[in-house]
Amino acid sequence: MLKLIKQHLLWSVLLATVSLLIISLLLVNVSHNQVQYLKPKRGPIIEAIYGLGKVKPDKFYEVKLAIIKQVNKIHVREGSHVKKAEALIEMAGGLTFYAPFDGTVTAVNFSESQQVFPQQTILRMEDILHKYIEVSLEQQGALRVTPGQTVNVIFESIRGEILTGKVRSVFPQNDEFLAHITVDGLNTNVLPGMTADVAIEVGRKENALLVPLSAINSGRLHVRRNGKKKIISVKIGNVDGNWAEVIDGDLHDHDDIIVKQKG
Repeated sequence: MLKLIKQHLLWSVLLATVSLLIISLLLVNVSHNQVQYLKPKRGPIIEAIYGLGKVKPDKFYEVKLAIIKQVNKIHVREGSHVKKAEALIEMAGGLTFYAPFDGTVTAVNFSESQQVFPQQTILRMEDILHKYIEVSLEQQGALRVTPGQTVNVIFESIRGEILTGKVRSVFPQNDEFLAHITVDGLNTNVLPGMTADVAIEVGRKENALLVPLSAINSGRLHVRRNGKKKIISVKIGNVDGNWAEVIDGDLHDHDDIIVKQKG
């Protein structure tokens, strides 16, 4: 009798375990197949190319030689603000270099009486008041960036402030694609070498038909129309990361867009 009771309990535990396992599998399957129904919406959309930009001076000047010479006298130091035509450094033989513009000395790499070899940078000065931002673009982004486009610039250390600029030029350099951006209101505390997040506006529409970007799969949308599900092909315009503009396709404002939820 005791043996029968033990067998009955064992079978009960086994049956309960199998039941729980089946229920768990069903719940997982349901969670992976949950969907959300969203209506298309109309509103503004801005598409942007994002990048990390670096501040650079509009003008810089470096003192270099073509022959070996000794430094006789240095008239400035690093950080010195100099005026145009002010003496910078004097080499052996009376060769003196003068500032070609108003600027700031940012590097003095030799001391008096030192020998300088050809093409070594002896001194560098920059115009740190007039600056631009340089950003490296991926090829796809470079194809869509043109001079005159609006740029939003954010310096991480200047919280809550968005500066506005314009694309000045786009060009290749050593297999890179670069954009130079002029920015309004760069204050004197923003120095060459600092970095900023930039967003170059490449597309804008004020009253666009928008759908969730996550609902598009290979140019197709799954929708529910009049209680029936169907697949429609759409052509996409501007994309802002979360929403996509539909510029062509059999999409109605009253359609329910089927968005699969990630489990």
